[in-house]
Amino acid sequence: MIDVDELLRTELPRLAHHDARPDWDAVVVGSGLQRERARRRRLTAGAALLAAAAVVGLATPLGAAVARGLDGFSAWITGQPGSPVSSQEQQSFDRANARSWVSFPHGTKLRRLIAQHVGNTTVELLGFRSGTSTLCLRLIIQGRSRSSTQSCAPLSALRVTGAPVRVFFIDHAVGKGTKRAWYGVEHIRSSNLQITAGVAADGVQTVTLEDEHGRHDVAARSNAFLYVATAPEVAQRVRSISAHTAAGTVRVPFSPSPFGFGGLSAPSAAAPTVAVERKVSGGKVGWLERRESRGRALSVLPRRTRQSLLGARRFQGRSKIVFGRVVTPDSTIPTRMVLTLNAHHVGGPAAGLCTAVVGPSGGGSGCAPYPGLFKTSPISVGMSGSGAGEFVLIDGVASDEVDHLRALLSGGEMSPVPLVDNAFLVNLSRSNLPARIIAYDRDGKVIGVSEPLRDFLGSRNAPARGRAIELLHATGPSGAHSELLVGKATGGGECSYVRHFISKLVTGMTVSCQGPRWSGGPVQLSTEQSPALFVSGRVRSDVAVVRLRFADGSTSALRPTRGYVLATIPARHRQPGHDLVGAEGLTRDGHTVGRQTFPRPPATIR
Repeated sequence: MIDVDELLRTELPRLAHHDARPDWDAVVVGSGLQRERARRRRLTAGAALLAAAAVVGLATPLGAAVARGLDGFSAWITGQPGSPVSSQEQQSFDRANARSWVSFPHGTKLRRLIAQHVGNTTVELLGFRSGTSTLCLRLIIQGRSRSSTQSCAPLSALRVTGAPVRVFFIDHAVGKGTKRAWYGVEHIRSSNLQITAGVAADGVQTVTLEDEHGRHDVAARSNAFLYVATAPEVAQRVRSISAHTAAGTVRVPFSPSPFGFGGLSAPSAAAPTVAVERKVSGGKVGWLERRESRGRALSVLPRRTRQSLLGARRFQGRSKIVFGRVVTPDSTIPTRMVLTLNAHHVGGPAAGLCTAVVGPSGGGSGCAPYPGLFKTSPISVGMSGSGAGEFVLIDGVASDEVDHLRALLSGGEMSPVPLVDNAFLVNLSRSNLPARIIAYDRDGKVIGVSEPLRDFLGSRNAPARGRAIELLHATGPSGAHSELLVGKATGGGECSYVRHFISKLVTGMTVSCQGPRWSGGPVQLSTEQSPALFVSGRVRSDVAVVRLRFADGSTSALRPTRGYVLATIPARHRQPGHDLVGAEGLTRDGHTVGRQTFPRPPATIR
C-alpha cells in the first residue's frame, strides 16, 4: 500500500534530531516537503534506524519511550490496520476522488476499522493513509441519520505527547434529538447521536471515556476506538479519556468539544517562545509579482466557490485582480490555497494580497495591504476550526525570505509545516495549543515568530444554561438596529450578546463571555460597520460616564447600564473627518480611568 522504506526515511530522522535547531535540510528533503538539494544526506533505512535509536536513546531518558511510541503505531505507519473495504466501495471512492479538484493522492486505499449498530443506525469508521505523511479517519453514518465526515492529521501528531491514543473526532453530532435547552440567545436542540473516535497504538486494549452519563469502556479494535453516545443531553460532552494497556492506564490529552459559543478547555498556558535571530522587513512574493504560472489557474475553482470567495475580484482581466493562482501547499490533504494580487480599482497597480483557503465544501478568504503585509514579519498566519474535530487548520503566506517553517507546540515539540509557493497549511491538535509558527531563512536562522495560536473554539467562560435578556436597544437609519443582551456564563461570570441588523445582507452577532473578576482595560468597546454605525461594549464598575471622541474634536457622553453601553453614532459623525476615533471612561467625580482608540476606516481591497 505504501513505500515503507520511504516512510522510514521520513519518520526516523525526525526522531534522531534533538538539537534546538537541527539540520533542517535533511529533514525536509526526507519528508518530501521541498525539492531535493545537493547537500542531502543519504541513509539506508537500516542505517537510519540504528542512528535514530542511538541518538534518541542517548539524548534523553525518554528516548526509549519515544521509539516504542513510534513502534506502537506500526499498524498506521505501515498502513495496514483493519481490513480493506470492498472493491465496490474502493472504486466509488476512486471515482469521486478523480472527479474532485481537491483530491487525495492517486492510489489512496480505504480500510474498514470498526462498524457499530445503534438502533436502526450504522456507524462505520474507516481509515486511510494519504501519501506518506498524513493519516485520515472517515465516519460514515447510515440509517435514521445519514452523513459522513472526515478528519486528517500529519503522522507527526502520533509522536507528540507520547500517549498511545490520538483523538480525531470528539462529540461529533449526528441527527436531531428531542431535548431542548436555552444557552444565552440560542434555544439548542440535542443531537440523536454523538461520536468520539480516534486511533490507538498496538498495545491498547480498551479506551475509557467519561461524560455526564458516567464512564464508558470501549474496546480498541483495528488500532482504533469508537464511542457512540445515544440520545445525549444538550451540552453533554466527553470530559476525560484514558487508554488501558498491559502496562497500565495512560491519560489521553485532548481538548473537549466546544459547546455553543464556548467550550470546556482549561486555562490557556503561556505559549512557548523562540528568539528571532535575524530581523527582516519588507518581503514580497516574487513569483506572483512576476506572474509565474505556478499551481493552477483560478478557473479551476468551482463556479460557486469562485463567486463566493472572490466576490468582486472573481473575473481576472475584468476585475481588481492583477494576478492569481491556486496552489497546493500539502498534496496529502484535500485543501488548496488561492493567492491573488489585487488593485484598488480595475487596471490599477497591485495594492493588496488576498488569500483563500478552499476545501471540498467551500472556504474563507481575506485581504491585506501588499507589500505592507510583511513589514513587521515575514509570515502572516491564520487558523480555522474544524467543528467537533480535535484538529484545527493553520494556514498562511510567507515572504521570499522564508526557506522553511516549523510549528512550536505547547509542550516544546517541533512539528514540520509544509511550505510550497509561499503558502502553507498544517493541521495541529487543539491539545497542543497554544502554538507558534517559526520561520527560518536558508541558513537555519529564525527570522519570524507568529503570535500565539490559541484554541479559540474553547473557553473557560462560556454561556451557561439559561436564557439571555435584552438590556439595551438602538436604532439607526433605514431600519438598521442593534440590541445587547446579557446572560449567565460558566464559572459565575456573564456573557453579552450584541446582535445587529444593518440590512438584509449585513447582519451579525458578537459574543463576549467574562469571568466573575474583571480583566483587561476599564473601557472595552467595539463598533459595527465602517464608518461606525453602532458602538457597544462593557466598562468597569467604577466608570460612570463614557465620553466618545470624534475626529472633528467634538464629544458626546453615554451613561452605562449595568456596566454596558450601546448607542447609535449620529449621522454627522459618520462622515470622513468627523468619525469616531476614541472613548474615555470617567468616574463620578470626573477622573479619567481608561482610554480606548478606534482604527480609522481602511481602504477597501477586493
